[in-house]
Amino acid sequence: MSKIERYDYAFDPEGGEWAARLLRRVPQGQSSVLELGPGPGAMTRVLLARGHRVTVVENDPEALEVLKTLDVEVIPGNLDGKDWLDAIAGRRFDMVLACDVLEHLQKPEDVLQRLGEFLAPMGQLLISVPNIAYAGVLAAMRGGVFDYSDKGQLDRTHVRFFTKRSIEKVLLDSGWAPRVWEANRVPVECSEFAGYWSALSGDQRQALLAGWQDFDVYQWMIVVAPCMDAPVWELKEARGMVDSLRDELQALTLVHQRERSSLLEHQRAFAEAKELIAKLQQEVSDLRMNMDSLRSEKTLLDSELVTTRMELQARTAELRARTWRSRWRRFMGASFSP
Repeated sequence: MSKIERYDYAFDPEGGEWAARLLRRVPQGQSSVLELGPGPGAMTRVLLARGHRVTVVENDPEALEVLKTLDVEVIPGNLDGKDWLDAIAGRRFDMVLACDVLEHLQKPEDVLQRLGEFLAPMGQLLISVPNIAYAGVLAAMRGGVFDYSDKGQLDRTHVRFFTKRSIEKVLLDSGWAPRVWEANRVPVECSEFAGYWSALSGDQRQALLAGWQDFDVYQWMIVVAPCMDAPVWELKEARGMVDSLRDELQALTLVHQRERSSLLEHQRAFAEAKELIAKLQQEVSDLRMNMDSLRSEKTLLDSELVTTRMELQARTAELRARTWRSRWRRFMGASFSP
């Protein structure tokens, strides 16, 4: 695998991949961007598509040939050297990108100390570095392994290694104040260290992770500003927070109003339903009373009917008896006449 193949990759600029998340930190609009070590320009193309004016510094010959085909200002130069600094002397950029670059430099401190010269007022430096304290690296070291590879945490071209604390110290010592931190969390099972991780026993993994929240941070992204601009940035961030809180309050107020209107509507509907239920319950109660009255009347009528039937049967029997007696008398009278 060639060097250019290692650093050429495709990604969805609107997706959740690390490169896309980094580029979302570049302010919208036509900004001037200085990109250090862009490789063949995977991120550069997105910056151009978004309308930014891009200047790149790169020393890989193959990457330079690709970059020259893009609409960017190309400055050939080794970041460990000084020629590229002279080429942009006196220039100012709204954004400087050093994404996955510092770990390749012999003296990243020297580069960081000079970058402040090229930042426009209220400009920002965006940095991304691998986190050597990644649990996968420690799992491999637990097995006695620290092998370099073509890419990843232990890329064979990495000459400096950083943890969150160490990169913060380097930045502060170089005159930069970290303003924003963001972590690229990669499950160890999905990394190049998955085999070493699975080789550990459950107890070993548990002991390694105990009280360690950043065990799965594969890379750190830091947005920094010059320390001298820190108070201005704090004021700007405070204003931004106030605006954000104001917008949030307005949004919550609208939600509250909608929910209050909905609640009042529900209360009205509930009151109407309650009134209707009370009316129906009264009607049911009246119907039950009517049914009870009807049952009583039916019982009375049934009793009267039984009495009537009995009286009718008695009268019928008496009538029949009289009829038979009358017939018998007539018969007997006819039988004994001369």
